[in-house]
Amino acid sequence: MLHSIQKLAIAAAFGTVLAPAAFADGDSAHEHTVMVLEESFFPKVTYAAPGDTVRFVNASDSEQSIVAKDDNWSVGPIAAQGEQVFTVFAGMKNDFYLILSPETGEAVEGAEETEEVVNPAGAISFSEPPLSN
Repeated sequence: MLHSIQKLAIAAAFGTVLAPAAFADGDSAHEHTVMVLEESFFPKVTYAAPGDTVRFVNASDSEQSIVAKDDNWSVGPIAAQGEQVFTVFAGMKNDFYLILSPETGEAVEGAEETEEVVNPAGAISFSEPPLSN
């Protein structure tokens, strides 16, 4: 329980620091950070544009893989406490999932090959962020 509270506190701290950058104006590419927790993402929705990068930070104690709903892109496996950067591209499927094997808890390849999709999922939205103006 204490470990979960610590992770939520870290997620809140990241949100406080990173929220202004998520709503910054300008035409240049931005980097967004998404924390991968045991079975969730923070933030759940990332507002980005093609050319932006998303840094997935694995704040869990196990290796994680992230796969698009349509299997068009993936990130990982990301080592425990590791991170990987993904470049957002036009036409990509925005919804993504955390993929785990129920037997081992290890990441597995291909969302369509397995029923081990763990919800909640995350999303990259091309819409204007709320409160952007």
